[in-house]
Amino acid sequence: MQKLVFVLAAFVWSPFIFGQQSNGFPDRTVPTIQIQTNRNVELLGFAYFLGYEGRQLENNDTYLRGRAIRKRDWYGYGLSLYRHYKTYEHSKHLAVVVAFAENIWLDYLIHLLIQLDDFPHAKLKDEIRESAYLRFSAKRDPEEARKNVALFIEAMNQLYREVDFDTYFRQNQSKYANALAQVKKGLPDKRFIPALEDFYGQRFDRYTLVPSLTIPTGMGFGVSHTLQDKTLIFHVFGPFGLQNFSNESNVDMGFDDRKHLLELSTHEFGHSFVNPAIDQLPPELITGTETLFIPIKSDMANQGYTRWKACLYEHFVRAGEIIIAQNLGNHADAQRLKTHYIEDRKFIYLPAIVEELEVYNKIRTRSYQQVVETAMKKLVKTVSEKSTE
Repeated sequence: MQKLVFVLAAFVWSPFIFGQQSNGFPDRTVPTIQIQTNRNVELLGFAYFLGYEGRQLENNDTYLRGRAIRKRDWYGYGLSLYRHYKTYEHSKHLAVVVAFAENIWLDYLIHLLIQLDDFPHAKLKDEIRESAYLRFSAKRDPEEARKNVALFIEAMNQLYREVDFDTYFRQNQSKYANALAQVKKGLPDKRFIPALEDFYGQRFDRYTLVPSLTIPTGMGFGVSHTLQDKTLIFHVFGPFGLQNFSNESNVDMGFDDRKHLLELSTHEFGHSFVNPAIDQLPPELITGTETLFIPIKSDMANQGYTRWKACLYEHFVRAGEIIIAQNLGNHADAQRLKTHYIEDRKFIYLPAIVEELEVYNKIRTRSYQQVVETAMKKLVKTVSEKSTE
């Protein structure tokens, strides 16, 4: 068993890498893109299906909105785990995990888990910032949050042991190998990281793609953390499409879509550049534009964006996707994204933001932070004009 686990770990954790000189930062070698799975992320997705989503899906005969695909097929791998491990559905350790995680978004939990040692030997390290676990207290009390997150982590350790997650990894080695191979085959080309860093005018120390079999299909998260003065950013994502895992000789775990990987990576990595820029804006630019949320609130809520600030993150990230696609020469894709985001997804303030970013992209006399502020002032002007109509 030890040898098999070691072989799996060697494959899972050995990154596929590349690097080149960046035009935006000529004295620096571009950080390598790494690909790896993360056991903590896998256990989190497993707990999600076992403790919540699996029950919802098992007898669900509905279809995805606008698509002829049943939900239980779309989330087929997670549902298969639920059915296989259903005897643990009422585990006391799972109950603790679900109770603490019930009101916390997956991206926040992932941000914490990627900083821990692997389950079942994880514990809260002193160097982990308080902001990474403060939401474990409804009152945002640091002492209570630290106590609760310790209980959560230990429950995850115990759940890992209880279901024998080591055996799960060993038995599903071929599926993880397939996922990693598909992502490796579809990696963005060597211009990708320079294009990101050049556009945003910022650089990070490591970029990591983290494909997950247990994160629900279609979901992706951009998270980052700083350790010993190095900032590491991650794109954690579930499958892109339907999986075929019943036949070991013909496994397809749903990651074989190069264009989608490029666009999703641009989006999720983009959050690490964009979110801090929005966070640094003068507060009055956020509050002064909040009324713009009203006409799109329902459409945004349906996509999981329930706050104006989250909606702003998404607007600017998607605007960045469009410009970066243009910079990479993918003009048809840029136009397709723009039309889809504005017309189908109702990101109706994109035209004003893209207009400012296109000027910035051609004439780099301002920083990205400054152009974000300029675009927000344009939105404030939109509010003022609407109020006088």
